[in-house]
Amino acid sequence: MELRRLLLVVGLLFLCPSLTIAQVEANPDPSQPDFTLVVQGYFDAETLAEFRRRVQDYASLRSRLEVGLPPLVVTINADDIERFEHSLARRIRRARDSRRGQLFVPAMEVQLKHLLVLRADEATIAAIMDDGPKEFDVDVNDTYSKEQPLATMPANLLLLLPDLPRDIEYRFVGRHFILRDARANIIIDEIPYALACENCVPKSEDDGDDDHHDRHNHDENARAR
Repeated sequence: MELRRLLLVVGLLFLCPSLTIAQVEANPDPSQPDFTLVVQGYFDAETLAEFRRRVQDYASLRSRLEVGLPPLVVTINADDIERFEHSLARRIRRARDSRRGQLFVPAMEVQLKHLLVLRADEATIAAIMDDGPKEFDVDVNDTYSKEQPLATMPANLLLLLPDLPRDIEYRFVGRHFILRDARANIIIDEIPYALACENCVPKSEDDGDDDHHDRHNHDENARAR
């Protein structure tokens, strides 16, 4: 009888793997990788742990820099919100440089691009382009223009990305992939041309795309040396 019960349990787990996956709790320690993502094969454990540590360090820095600022409360007054954002953004810019790759370290950038090549199919890219802004120049520590829409992250990609601290979010700006601090409304890191597609997005007239591409190539050469 015991053998039959054991075989039944093993059979159910084999036929319904979601029964086990649904019970895996998210790891609350930001220094440790989410092994669900590691097992899926898009990220290695060391890179994932390093990314999570760096993002958590940024979130902790932001919390310290908020001390002394008037608290951000729920309000319909856009001026109050912008004053808070600008004050916090100024403090953040003084506390960290604008170098790309402080959060998206080279290994993380490579693995994220690989994920997007495999999982950002034509329909997903079309949804990103339809929902998001036109492609414009983005730089680390820059304010995200409120004249530009915020692209909703496709669910099929978001499920494969590491969790982020509160008020930090993934976004696309055309083909560029960014991390945005929603409290300060600034771009805190970027991966230029993360989406491998040609002529898939209209560009803003003043986006400075060629200059951005040149800077990207210069950054890549500098990081390779």
